[in-house]
Amino acid sequence: MLKFFRDQKNSWLMKGILILTALSFVSLFGSGRFLEKIPDEGKAIAKIHGEKITVAEFVNEVNHKVRSLSNITQKPFTIQDFVQSGMLISLFNQMISRSVMQAAVDDLNITVSDQAVRDEIKDMPVFTDYDGSFSMAAYKQYLSDMGISEKRFIDDAFLDMRAQQLTNAAKTVTIVPQKTAETLYSLQNEKRTADVFTITPADIRIKGNPNKEDQERLYKELSDDLIAPEYRTFTVMYLTLEDVAKKIKISEEELLEVYNENKDSYAIEEIRDVDQMLFTSKEEADEAYAALQKGQDFMEVAKKYANQTEDQTKLGDLTPSTATGDWADVVFSVKKGEIVPPVQTAFGWQILRVNKITPKVEKQFKDVRDEIEQKLIDSMAYDTLSETAVALDDRFGAGETIEEVAQSTGYPVKKYTLIDPAGSDESGKQIDISKTVLATAFLSEPGRETPMTEEGSDYFVLRIDDVKEPALKPIEKSQKEIKAAWIAEKQRKKAQEIVKTIENDLNKGVSPKSIAQKTGAKYKRISGITRRDTQLPASATYQLFNKPLKEAFFVPAESKFLVLKGIKTQKVDPKKDQIGVAELRRMMQEQTAAEKSDAILGDFADYLKLEINENIAQKAFSYITKSAQDSEEDY
Repeated sequence: MLKFFRDQKNSWLMKGILILTALSFVSLFGSGRFLEKIPDEGKAIAKIHGEKITVAEFVNEVNHKVRSLSNITQKPFTIQDFVQSGMLISLFNQMISRSVMQAAVDDLNITVSDQAVRDEIKDMPVFTDYDGSFSMAAYKQYLSDMGISEKRFIDDAFLDMRAQQLTNAAKTVTIVPQKTAETLYSLQNEKRTADVFTITPADIRIKGNPNKEDQERLYKELSDDLIAPEYRTFTVMYLTLEDVAKKIKISEEELLEVYNENKDSYAIEEIRDVDQMLFTSKEEADEAYAALQKGQDFMEVAKKYANQTEDQTKLGDLTPSTATGDWADVVFSVKKGEIVPPVQTAFGWQILRVNKITPKVEKQFKDVRDEIEQKLIDSMAYDTLSETAVALDDRFGAGETIEEVAQSTGYPVKKYTLIDPAGSDESGKQIDISKTVLATAFLSEPGRETPMTEEGSDYFVLRIDDVKEPALKPIEKSQKEIKAAWIAEKQRKKAQEIVKTIENDLNKGVSPKSIAQKTGAKYKRISGITRRDTQLPASATYQLFNKPLKEAFFVPAESKFLVLKGIKTQKVDPKKDQIGVAELRRMMQEQTAAEKSDAILGDFADYLKLEINENIAQKAFSYITKSAQDSEEDY
């Protein structure tokens, strides 16, 4: 797939998307599912070359992606998950990018044959059997897992193959000289061997304590770091979804009514075990079907006429929701043991047989009562929570205190004493408190209750009871920091002395092992280092390939020091690895071609007058994020 389909941070497309990004974080209340009526569903989010992407198409594609992810992960995946993971913007980008590609290949009259598309799909590894042949069962299972129709999948494959021709066209005008590839190959694969010493200051033991003069000096130097932060004492009352849910009661009559209205959703689907054989022509299929009509064994006919093994013939268990294709309805209309006459599909002609039928099973009310109750409570809790938050806000606005409201409602209250902006108390212990509560506490005025504040699916209200202003800690209470700074200072000085000793000795020709024994530094001779190597920090690798051999040099690296000395160089002859050079040249050509393809598509977006209706797009995003904030089940 072209790089154009990836998220584009600086492309023409982002001009119409930047304003939408923030919408995926909007917190609204509404339905957990999409409403039956989609607002402005027929209006266009984007238009190009006479074609448009409507609000309804975008919303339906979101729904499709959510279902597909649930199938793939085998775990519940909701619209809310889709929005919170940032996939909304990515999908919007992909749909518009694909529309531009469609318009571009249409304008250029790029096409491929139906047979070429069929052959391409048949050769996809995901659809091949153990012997390398095409597996109809794997193909159908893939469509079911992805939740897409056969037509949609083939249309997408058709577009991808047409788009590939555009990429190939860019490749044909992209030239990477052989000499350029050989030079880069030589540079990338040149190897060096080096003696490497590692000195870690923190590992150096320092004895003693700072004297009075050092203490006073370091206290002044550390004064900015020794200012105690502002501390606040505050009281918080929490209103959680769990607390609200505990107070919701649902009668047996209501539960039974919900069960009766949704019986189908509590049923286990009918299961049918199916065999199939596939033919490229109707004549072949008719010949095999005639043999079956004469009483020949299904597996023998599949082997003889379709050249299929028993594993290829067994399609396995199907349900009405997992069966796809033109043959699905007829398979669920025949009796056990009955053979379905040849049916035409996108890949030829199929004959199917139903081996076994497991009837649909409906769960009784007693079996699903608790499940219904919990889902109803979860669904109602969001609305109840919002209503309760508004009611409590009114009480605080009327002058009631946190303590008074908590006493009458039973909602939990917690007092936090002298907490700093990082969430620690005066002793430095980290307190279990959310970032939202903490931030609100340090933005609020003392002495009054804040408005009810939303945090995820819950709410809280707080009051600042006391504020302790920032102040410089006295020297006697800063001894821990002063000594740590003194030790670190001594360790750095000692490490620098060791570095100097190692550099001097290496340049004098002293053996590395003797130097390591003398200084206590860690030593290792590393071979086969390349310019792209990760055995050393990037700065050290760069220096190694730019310093003369046999010259020792020093490199600071995070919390340690390195001293290196290049020992020898192993150059490579690109003429001896023509395959490697060819592969590198191919990669360079593909990268350049991809960049050209992106530029071509950007030009086509302008040439074909791509329009993005930001106002309609905002409404679509708001509708989806609104739906995402509600419960996932709506009874």
